[in-house]
Amino acid sequence: MFTGIIKATAKVLHSVPERGIRVVSIERPAAFSDLYEGASIACEGICLTVLRFDKTYFAVEVMAETLAKTTAGSWNTGTLLNLEPALKLGDRLDGHWVQGHIDRVTKLLESRVSGSTTYLRFAFDPRDRQLLVPQGSIAINGVSLTVAELTSSSFSVALISHTLQNSNLGKLAPGAAVNLEYDILGKYVAALGKNNSASLESLYEQGF
Repeated sequence: MFTGIIKATAKVLHSVPERGIRVVSIERPAAFSDLYEGASIACEGICLTVLRFDKTYFAVEVMAETLAKTTAGSWNTGTLLNLEPALKLGDRLDGHWVQGHIDRVTKLLESRVSGSTTYLRFAFDPRDRQLLVPQGSIAINGVSLTVAELTSSSFSVALISHTLQNSNLGKLAPGAAVNLEYDILGKYVAALGKNNSASLESLYEQGF
């Protein structure tokens, strides 16, 4: 589990295909001092497992399904990734619950600046409309963000200076592909609604 608060950015050193998967070696940020084999790290919002590491890098395995459903298939040497280690019990939850399970890949439509705020506008699949609400949470390349504007075919997020400086979102150009993860609470509510069981009683039974 993650929070969508990026702890570091780092570049891909190597991306090597092996029997239908890819083993990706990534620069090890100085802040990642407590790595261990089997640790979970969100790379561009994708929950991946550390296979091996040393003082300069760590390596993760990306399975074929992940390559097909995320931007990981396009990672090359020099690709800059957003990184977040897994949440520890007792840590502050500064963003929102992020699983590291990507729902869609979409594209940046527009980047604009209004005053001192940068707005990024993205397309979304019409099938996902019920998972988006104004001021709702969404993770883009692993970054916890708030939906600032919503239309029938696109949504926008507003970036503060900290996000611009500490993630790769400020470097995106129109047409760039990004990983989306919708709010897990919204997905559960949508699933309950599909089953026509989203009553107060059923929500109580589900632990809400």
